[in-house]
Amino acid sequence: MIRLHLQVDASCVPLFNSLFEKGVVLSTKTGCTLRDFLCGQLGLSDEYLDQRVQTLFLDARPVDDVDKAVVRDGSVLALSAAMPGILGATMRKGGRYAAFRKDISERGDECGICATSGRVTVKLFNMVATEVGEGLLEAGIEVAGGDLQRIADRYPDKLNRSIQSARMDDRAITPDTSLFSTLSEEPVLLSVSIIG
Repeated sequence: MIRLHLQVDASCVPLFNSLFEKGVVLSTKTGCTLRDFLCGQLGLSDEYLDQRVQTLFLDARPVDDVDKAVVRDGSVLALSAAMPGILGATMRKGGRYAAFRKDISERGDECGICATSGRVTVKLFNMVATEVGEGLLEAGIEVAGGDLQRIADRYPDKLNRSIQSARMDDRAITPDTSLFSTLSEEPVLLSVSIIG
């Protein structure tokens, strides 16, 4: 896996939100409750989790109780602020319409808690991507190089103006979007330092 570190202006951080919608991989401790994962490891506050994150899916199942749902190696987690309409109301954690989806909801498994190292795919949507994504970029995420290439193809001028420096596998490289073309077929461990 190629390690890529970028130093960028804060103005270009939203360009990376498409990575979060597709899903980024985190190497992390697994075998813990969803609250322990999100607050203890990703750094979300309990208040943010309880108030802002209104819709959670763990392995394609809606979650109502973040203190019972268990994150395991290979899990896929999706987080969103409140979604509009009846679908949003039905999928909202602990919402009044949660009973309509009881057969597909994550039931939790406190007996299954066994801490271990693993990899978790995290997907972030709407305001949650904007508010949580920056911290994940700084900590480091695994992404497909092709996804970075698509961002560079879509916003070449903005990225060229915003990337202040770049390092690939601990060596300095030219900080422009042409570097992404060399990564299109590679898995990348991306970390981003944000200036300003």
